[in-house]
Amino acid sequence: MSVSDTHAFYQHALEQCLRIQTGLMQSHTLANGEKVWVRQAGARNSIWRYRLLKIVQKISGIDILLPVPNLGGISSLQTEATRLQTLSTAGVQVPTILAQQPDALMISHMGEHNLEKEWKKQKSEPEILLQRWQLGLNAIEDVHRRNQYLSETFARNMIYINHNSIGFIDFEDDPLSVMTLPHCHARDWLCYLHSGARLMQDFGVAEQAKALWDSILQQQPQEVFQTVAKSLRKIRWMRHFNANIYGKDTIKLAAMATFA
Repeated sequence: MSVSDTHAFYQHALEQCLRIQTGLMQSHTLANGEKVWVRQAGARNSIWRYRLLKIVQKISGIDILLPVPNLGGISSLQTEATRLQTLSTAGVQVPTILAQQPDALMISHMGEHNLEKEWKKQKSEPEILLQRWQLGLNAIEDVHRRNQYLSETFARNMIYINHNSIGFIDFEDDPLSVMTLPHCHARDWLCYLHSGARLMQDFGVAEQAKALWDSILQQQPQEVFQTVAKSLRKIRWMRHFNANIYGKDTIKLAAMATFA
């Protein structure tokens, strides 16, 4: 198909998908067999994400983990489209925008499972598990070397494509609108650690994972390294709060604290 025919195909497909879509974010299989995702605008459609980071920041006291203001709806769709285009132009692996209109966005499908699921899949294979941990670290560093940044860089928002490649999703907010680029980079590292430190402990590879973490963090620009180090020092006192009675958010922070 020509470029214009391709554009018309996806634009028509978006309209068709919206007629049957029941959720704000939903997958569809098109007539050509292609799997895609469609996000609709909805009032404050990311409020649960806002609350999650707000709780984590309140417990930890790490300022750069404050949630980025996000009103949801059409505004967040526009932010996501802009971020996807910018990251793609910079060479970062993100979904392709296939079609869009003011209140909806159709993007490509990147893979069947995220990095968190991949870690769990490999939990009985320590060498492979650590390779996947390193893969995530390398992917974030590559984004930063391109003078770009992510958003909520939790493992659930990192798509495992293959043993050499990670893709990124979920860009409804723009951290650079409220903080400096070095702080955006530090935030990316801390979000990744928050999503992985506890799992690395549970799977018995925390010591090796920390060595890989230390190695790559020490290679980062001084301001980024110091911001991450200072943030982790703030929660060193929490490292023994790892019993289930303290709740999921606290024990994740306790695991992070052991990487200080």
